[in-house]
Amino acid sequence: MFWREHVYPYGVLAGNMFALMKRISGFDLFLFVLLESLGFVAILGNASLIAILVKFNYLNRASFILLLSLAIADLMHGIVTTSYFYPPIILKRQHLPLLWIKIFNAIDWIAWAITLTHISAVCLDRFAAIMFYGRYMIIVSIKKVRSYSIFCWVFFIAQNIILLLMDACCMIIPLKNYEYYSFGYQYDDRILTHQTNAYIYTYTPLEISTIVIISISNPIILIQLYKRWKRKCALQQLVLLNLVNCALQ
Repeated sequence: MFWREHVYPYGVLAGNMFALMKRISGFDLFLFVLLESLGFVAILGNASLIAILVKFNYLNRASFILLLSLAIADLMHGIVTTSYFYPPIILKRQHLPLLWIKIFNAIDWIAWAITLTHISAVCLDRFAAIMFYGRYMIIVSIKKVRSYSIFCWVFFIAQNIILLLMDACCMIIPLKNYEYYSFGYQYDDRILTHQTNAYIYTYTPLEISTIVIISISNPIILIQLYKRWKRKCALQQLVLLNLVNCALQ
């Protein structure tokens, strides 16, 4: 009796593991290991960047405050992907209960909002540094950037907590129909999410504005950098010619 009560569960577990291994292909294993490795690299890389920014007191510069927020958002996204999005590839099922699915989605949406707002801010910061070099410290001050970053974090955390409590969190789940390789939106049957998706009205303007800012500011920045490089090369050639003329005389 002792043997049956204690060995049989292990036999069931072994049988389930064997059945799971039969369903997993070599490509599943390869893709899972690759994606999880990339996720862990992202986690370690961003955690290291955060530690460096804090330890060596880089946060007394406006640009690095924006970079810190981006690193934290990427760290959050890496945790979500490695813990929630990728394991179903090899498990062939959703391994988390509904509450944790909603929590991970809320975290990911917060990280995405911070990424969008701070990528735009970084582009504008570099634009101001190049176009208004003499007045850059006045236009982009540490106080302004810190206030902007804190506002973004507080606003989007509060927004996603409210949507989560209202069961209006727009969930992205690994899709069984695509062997969990792809992701899609899961709409709840409850009244709020059945009628409308609040995230469309919140994140679509953010995404569009980010694309517009990047599309306009980055070409201007590149053109200005190219002009500065050309002027620097011309100045170096002029100095070299003057040295040659002096040597010949």
